[in-house]
Amino acid sequence: MGTKTDKKAILVLRIYSLLILLYAVFDIVTAILPKFQIITIKWNFDLINYFFAFTGIFLYTTPVNIMVGYGLLRRRFWARYGAMAAMLTFPVHLLTQFLWWGAQSLKDVVIVPQFLFVVLTFLFFSRRPVKAAFGETRSFRFISWHGLLAVLIILISFSWILFSLYCKVHVAWKFGYPFFIDKPQVVTLEKPKGPDGPVQYQKVELLNASLFIPKEFSVGRLARIEGKKRQWEISLQNQGAHTKGFIILRNHFPLDELLDETFGKMLGSRSKFDLEKYVRTNNWNPNLIVIRSLISPKDRLETKEIHRNDLGGFLKEWQTGDAFFWEFSVYHREDPRAIGGTIMSVRGYLEENDILTILSSIELLKPEDSSRSENHYQNGLKLYKQADVLQTQVEFANAYFLSPENPDYLFMFAKSLLLRDPKDYNHVKNLLTNVLKLKPDHKDAQKLLKEIEPKLPKETRK
Repeated sequence: MGTKTDKKAILVLRIYSLLILLYAVFDIVTAILPKFQIITIKWNFDLINYFFAFTGIFLYTTPVNIMVGYGLLRRRFWARYGAMAAMLTFPVHLLTQFLWWGAQSLKDVVIVPQFLFVVLTFLFFSRRPVKAAFGETRSFRFISWHGLLAVLIILISFSWILFSLYCKVHVAWKFGYPFFIDKPQVVTLEKPKGPDGPVQYQKVELLNASLFIPKEFSVGRLARIEGKKRQWEISLQNQGAHTKGFIILRNHFPLDELLDETFGKMLGSRSKFDLEKYVRTNNWNPNLIVIRSLISPKDRLETKEIHRNDLGGFLKEWQTGDAFFWEFSVYHREDPRAIGGTIMSVRGYLEENDILTILSSIELLKPEDSSRSENHYQNGLKLYKQADVLQTQVEFANAYFLSPENPDYLFMFAKSLLLRDPKDYNHVKNLLTNVLKLKPDHKDAQKLLKEIEPKLPKETRK
């Protein structure tokens, strides 16, 4: 065992075993201890992750890392078979990855180096000098302690699939959640032929999107999500004292953080349409199984997948009493543009054809910058004089959306909300209060605030 070949094999063996032990330490420090809040990791370990992702070392789980790494370093007979058993789990790893993250996660650029590493590892451990280094004077017996070790390592590799099955059975039994989710029904929408649409609709451009709105709708409120960059939510509803229908538009989604921060990173730079489809339809990722089982019952209803030229999205429908709800999200296929929202109608007010008309009319516009806010403001002033209430509100809303710190834009938007019933005096008061925070000596805001104060609910008055 004193030849150069033997020494070279032992050197490679030591490097290999040390890498396995280092991976065990890396996994403990970056994944295990932070879960128990023992330590907080703030460094970027992407390069180290990439290194192990391109090798077969990632196949070892932490207990196997420590045991096999130590055994290889000490050149124990059983450790060689432990290492080869870990390499045999490569197909199980691919199956798990496919079930959890879909076919798109099986990237050739990663799988090919991994496969080559596995093959080279088998060839390395099959060489005569390596066998000699382990003092292999006896043959491998399946019914033995080292045979049991190899079997356990292979069985451990199935643990994530078994865990997924457990989660599916558990939520199906406890929450009545379906064991398998059906693929969404695909609905193909056609773009309206005319630019103005049916006579009962009016085209508006709002929140970087263009769509048809029923003419009797007016803006109810515009909420700015604090702490988030340009995240807004705007509501429009029918005129009159009784709400028959409303549309809530938003440029953010409940799944945004989930898509961007968690699954988006795992799945790579896919479109948000594909990401949402994955979140709604994947049947094996236990995190998604638990999340969806805890969401409100409406999420158990059938989800439709909508398509129209360069747009894709999802539509859900549910009913509460005499109120019908449609929740939608629409994404551009080639860039991050998106719009979402909720439509509500009492029975007999908006029919399914109305919902499809609104959805088919959606166009995602190129984002504007703050330099365009003055144009929207001036357009709003002109429309205000022409008594075009809906378009007036839309133009002032766009000006406020692009330049939220401009007190004049905010004031005129607040003032425009009083042009039609229903009037949300409390929301107007909050907007005017913000105007005075930006410009304490804003005379028009002070005057309007005094005018609406007697109309406010008693509990909201000064």
